[in-house]
Amino acid sequence: MDDAPDLRFALRYRRTSLIDKTLLKDSSARRKSFSAALQQFEEQMEAARVVTSATRPINLYYGLVQAGLAITAAHTPGNWSFGKHGLKVVDMQADLADITIRPDGDGAFQYAARATGSEQLADTVSFGSLWASLPDLCQFSLKGAVSPIALELFSESYAEGMENGAGHFRAEIAVNSDLPEQADRESWFRTTMADYPGMSNARLWGDSGSAFREARKGRFLVEVGWPVPHGRPARDISEQEIEAFFDRLAPQYRFEHERYLRPPVGQAQASVPSPLMTWWLLLYTFSMVSRYQPRKWAEVLDLDRSPDAAVVQHALEIALAVLPHLVLEALDKKPLLFGRPLRL
Repeated sequence: MDDAPDLRFALRYRRTSLIDKTLLKDSSARRKSFSAALQQFEEQMEAARVVTSATRPINLYYGLVQAGLAITAAHTPGNWSFGKHGLKVVDMQADLADITIRPDGDGAFQYAARATGSEQLADTVSFGSLWASLPDLCQFSLKGAVSPIALELFSESYAEGMENGAGHFRAEIAVNSDLPEQADRESWFRTTMADYPGMSNARLWGDSGSAFREARKGRFLVEVGWPVPHGRPARDISEQEIEAFFDRLAPQYRFEHERYLRPPVGQAQASVPSPLMTWWLLLYTFSMVSRYQPRKWAEVLDLDRSPDAAVVQHALEIALAVLPHLVLEALDKKPLLFGRPLRL
């Protein structure tokens, strides 16, 4: 189901509905910039729909920058406008997964990240690590990519006690890989979970035999528990407290009950930028390569020669639906979660 028309209406409606709720009410300059920037975002998104992948990254990225300007106009006190990207691609000649991006001063990326409460970019990161951390793209591998990927997490709405009576938050983590041999499972768990913030005090729920189960060929689930602070018993833990715990650990993303553990994207990163700002970094890189290295970009998109062609083109299609959704959330400063259509 294509939800783009409804989101377009919602974004148009925000041009008046947000005025009294944000900093827009205080300044005609903010209001005029907000309105013009959202108009440009909408038109860039429409342009991106009708061009091919050869040009689409340019429309998507510059549309997102204009959406960023609307967000900062609405929510950033003091100076809210910017005049540079705030980013730099270090080496566009590398394979796509190995291209690196670093912060460059204080520009659009930094302004939008602050306005939306996202983690900033602390140092140079690889394109492959950004791609792998994004729930929309993590299952589509890039050539040569070795970074840990976002993992889906299914949280329980109740706490449960272990043998000592202390309450634990409960969840299952889904991994799209073959089930490890039983003798290797505890080692796999310790090694793999070391890449994910919030997993340091998690433990397998049960032994290595009962905590792991195969969902289907190439996909398994791991039952995990986290001790409730201060050893409180399970019966004293409310559903609201449980939901707040999982909202910090693995926020719902785009759809109800769909949560993801996201790995950091670099050694200097305490945590990963938000999905919106991760998309920003990816599209900035795509736009730079497509504009300044058009021959390389054409080679990346060559379906007959490039192993990345299909997944890159698919990513650009996904962005058409994802960006309006994430921009709307950023403008409203609260999640907007859809019901997931039936998946086979």
